Amino acid sequence: TKAGTKAKKRVSRVSSRAKLSLEHSLGLGAKPNVIPPGEPRIDGSLRPVQIGWHPVAGMGGKWLAEKSGLGKMITREIGTYPDPSQHWAVLVGDFVHQLWMDEQLDVIYINEECRREEWHVFDVGMTRFTDEALKQAADMTIHNMREKRPAYNLISNNCQNFAVLLLDAIQVGAHRQFATSFAVYSAATGAGTIKDLFADAHPEEQKVHEPEEAERPERPELYRMDTVQNAQQVMDENTTKLDNHRSLF
Repeated sequence: TKAGTKAKKRVSRVSSRAKLSLEHSLGLGAKPNVIPPGEPRIDGSLRPVQIGWHPVAGMGGKWLAEKSGLGKMITREIGTYPDPSQHWAVLVGDFVHQLWMDEQLDVIYINEECRREEWHVFDVGMTRFTDEALKQAADMTIHNMREKRPAYNLISNNCQNFAVLLLDAIQVGAHRQFATSFAVYSAATGAGTIKDLFADAHPEEQKVHEPEEAERPERPELYRMDTVQNAQQVMDENTTKLDNHRSLF
């Protein structure tokens, strides 16, 4: 009937407005870069690296759970999964580096000025990357994630995955691996202005992957930094896990 059709259109309009309102409340979409112009160096002074989390408030978190596929997964036997209303990021110096989503719920990278009082913060390691180098490392990280799977996924393409991958790139002791990865990324995209990628100013800090080498007493100068392992442990211990017997809605 005509009345039924009109009613459906009204419901659709209301639903679209509600969806748009929730998207705005979450702040989906790209945000202006706040990293000031500076030299992108990966051999700067050592600086602490932290990870932190804060809540995605109220209905926004519930809507995110629904859109990210959690609603469908609740009926499956999948064990436990991270609370989608708990958002993690990497904090270095005055800035926060984080995964976010555009209006299509594809993953993007954003940064913002760090207000530590708004975050639950944990120390996980050190880095020599300047702020601009961190931004470019984050751009590479999100590019590689989007190449594999652009859409946000609560389990396998989320803020924690981004944080771990970025930490793996910028941690002390991973210079050679980063240089190789960034050179490939730069050649493929034309992006990136980090110079002297393979000039290693701190060879004593390189990670040694062979157990027998790491145990050699003649190499006491070896600097090992298990930033990623530290971060994964922190996130595992401090992320609320939901199970399929507990409803979000």
